Amino acid sequence: MRLPNLEIENKILDAAIELLSEKESSEITMRDVAKKCSVSATLIYSYYKDKDELFLKITLLFLRELSEKIEEQTKEIISPVEKIRTTLKIYSLWSFEKPKIALLVFSKIAKKIGDEDFMNFFSLNSIFERFVSECEEKKIYKGTDIQLDSAILISGIWGCVESIINKRTYPVFWNEGKILTDRFIETMIASLFDEKKFKIKSKSRKQK
Repeated sequence: MRLPNLEIENKILDAAIELLSEKESSEITMRDVAKKCSVSATLIYSYYKDKDELFLKITLLFLRELSEKIEEQTKEIISPVEKIRTTLKIYSLWSFEKPKIALLVFSKIAKKIGDEDFMNFFSLNSIFERFVSECEEKKIYKGTDIQLDSAILISGIWGCVESIINKRTYPVFWNEGKILTDRFIETMIASLFDEKKFKIKSKSRKQK
């Protein structure tokens, strides 16, 4: 039975997160985590039945952190296109700052996951869908399928980020990943949204 001790649980989570800054999740064992936080492996298993459950908890914590950061930094932005641009940039920079965490969070969904946690995995998709819907309301969205294009935006930016983290693109971009992600962002925005039309409408409203 799991012990109701928040201090110990946080200690376990902090140790696992610290290990994730050093190596891939597949290389980390529960014994590694136990050694890192100076507790027994048996104690850790009283909180988390296995490594998948522990890493699921970490994944959801970081997804919440990233979602909250996006919501905070876009709440004052008027242009829905700029919201999308800002969100994509926050996503990519956050991933570059925490590459091993990003690989854990975005590479795959945990094997065993409840319905609520499953939906939490797609919190970023929901943010993109909301912003693309705002573009449609403003009549500056060029596409026809909001869910599809939202998925393309998030999977596309992750594809760029992952290729840089795992060094699967040209070496020139390994330490200059922002060049690649910024180009992707501007290409997708030009393809999906008529940003110029929004700026003209905004300017027209100000002149009235």
